[in-house]
Amino acid sequence: MKRLSMIGLLVMAFGMGPGAVRAAETVLVLSSDEPEYQAVAAGFKNAFAGTFREINLEGSDLKLKTVGEQLQASPPGVAVVVGDLAVQMAKWYLGGVPVIYCAAVRAAQLSLSNSVGIYHEPAPEEQAKTIQQVFPGKNRVGLLYCPAYARINEVELKKQAQALGLALEITALDSIKEVPVKFRELIPKVNLLWIFTDPVVLSSHSIQYLVLQSISAGVPIFCGDNHLAHLGATAAMTPDQADVGSKAARLAQQLLGGPKPAPGTILYPKGKLVLNQKIADLLKISFPAPLLSQAQELIQ
Repeated sequence: MKRLSMIGLLVMAFGMGPGAVRAAETVLVLSSDEPEYQAVAAGFKNAFAGTFREINLEGSDLKLKTVGEQLQASPPGVAVVVGDLAVQMAKWYLGGVPVIYCAAVRAAQLSLSNSVGIYHEPAPEEQAKTIQQVFPGKNRVGLLYCPAYARINEVELKKQAQALGLALEITALDSIKEVPVKFRELIPKVNLLWIFTDPVVLSSHSIQYLVLQSISAGVPIFCGDNHLAHLGATAAMTPDQADVGSKAARLAQQLLGGPKPAPGTILYPKGKLVLNQKIADLLKISFPAPLLSQAQELIQ
């Protein structure tokens, strides 16, 4: 009888045994050692009030398979996946597990079930406000994006832009092959080019083309992508990756115990203002003086 009572106490102490302990586990899966992923991880660690296991896929498809099979055999309570490779792992192996994705451009296309996410750019309406502040004389804005990757409501975004005094000309692309033609059609109509981060619009080849052509046309580029910000955009509002991690930590704690966010919920990170003085000088553009001191990064 005493032995049975002791077993009962142990079961109560540990939930329902080892399986229940595993069910409450949180895993943080990074796609690789990329600085942006490490910054997300740092933000998560600073904000998450609990224990978790960190896994780095090291950019390896083989490790994706190995880790995916291990997690499939012993599912965590919550998985926080950072970057496209980690999101792909979750898609293939973590069906039924609550997933939080971050810093993943392809997340929208992969359509994870039972997931919530931190978007890979600051909110479009916040970017539009930044455009108005950084480029007060540029009110004809051309937007390039791929609907498969960028989640926007065109009608709503046009209304928000109009309220800011911006006339928004939206060009949707289905293939990177369309970039030259669509760009040539768009550029005579606008005095500023707004580019969303996605693999259809942005690649090593298309970035070079877009930057060279926009400079040739005298049209500045605004974006939400840190890479493009350093390769020729005039200004950018890039995601604060530490804030991404912090928001992921908050979502994870809600999923583990609390008012749970509805599947499909998307949060937007805070933005970091990046100004490229070199490109601005080339285009003879002067940034408003207050913004120069507010910028988190000034490229000279």
